[in-house]
Amino acid sequence: MQELQTEKQQPIELPKLPENPLVSILIANYNYAKYIGETLDSVLSQTYPHFEAIICDDGSKDNSCEIVEIYANKDSRIKLVRQPNGGVASALNTAYRNSSGEIICVLDADDIWMPSKLQKVVEAFQSDAKGGFVIDNLINIDGDSKIIKSTPIFSELSSGWKAPFAMENGGFAYNIPPASGLSIRRKVADFIFPMNEAFTRNADSLISYLAPLITKIVAIPEVLTQFRLHGSNLTSSRSYVLKDFERDVSNWERTHQEQKQLLTRVYGKEVAEKLTGLEKSVKYLHFRYVAMRLKRLPRKETKKAHQQLTAHQHFGYSAPERWFLPWAEYLPDVLFAKMFGVVYGANPVKHFLKNLVGDLTNPRYVLR
Repeated sequence: MQELQTEKQQPIELPKLPENPLVSILIANYNYAKYIGETLDSVLSQTYPHFEAIICDDGSKDNSCEIVEIYANKDSRIKLVRQPNGGVASALNTAYRNSSGEIICVLDADDIWMPSKLQKVVEAFQSDAKGGFVIDNLINIDGDSKIIKSTPIFSELSSGWKAPFAMENGGFAYNIPPASGLSIRRKVADFIFPMNEAFTRNADSLISYLAPLITKIVAIPEVLTQFRLHGSNLTSSRSYVLKDFERDVSNWERTHQEQKQLLTRVYGKEVAEKLTGLEKSVKYLHFRYVAMRLKRLPRKETKKAHQQLTAHQHFGYSAPERWFLPWAEYLPDVLFAKMFGVVYGANPVKHFLKNLVGDLTNPRYVLR
């Protein structure tokens, strides 16, 4: 049990890292036999050798475990732990309990790291004594490991002490990558783990949106991770539908509650009460409004939600907010649904518009 840090919100104190700290890599696997071998190859190709990779198999029905065992038998740094299916948060909790590193890195079982990933992460932590959260840029690859787009996913990454910004914006900092681009110091991890196991997927959002509230972010702008998009990927999609927006809205709401609990544990109730509500988050308002329109709720309700969204000080940062949402409330439900398919779906019209006006699905505004 961590002790209360301070009544004033500031980055938590971190112990000095040893010269060659042990890095624990947490991998939650469920039926990724097709990719887990390539993922582990990228781990074993790291130029920084002092690591352990804990793979928690979450009740896979394929031959994932047999593949991991082959790697574990060849290299003692690879460790397999099995458990019945419980979801991503449960699997990561199990992997964390079996880890002992000073640095914790998360790696999705289908993603690939560049050989210098861990070396760069260790150097980034050593460069800032108060930096407890390191993030790196990513590039998208497909199911065959071919690069989808040569440019990094993020044009810029969040950096520095972002807690004041997050506290004023519903708890959320922007420009934070998904799981395989996240690394945290163990003291930070001890405040986050064990994660709420209700997060059966998208559990990395707990790290993404809890860590910035208690520690500084150190950004590595170069691409160190290949983030895979494929048909069975549970957390990434090129095409969005109503259930995705509803899921993300629900995920924001649960994450917001987790943030309040974290702030209370670390700083006390007084600081936790300063966290603004979700109506201050433009990302939440964006997805909530779209979900309301797709569900065809009464226009009196959607009009109010639209006014809240368009009046937000950060509205207009994503392409849908610039090109579609300002006038979306004036569209009848049927036409809104058709335009939604163009803006958020995967179809030839969207690809044309992407070339014309830029990426219509800026990842800064998609909660995984």
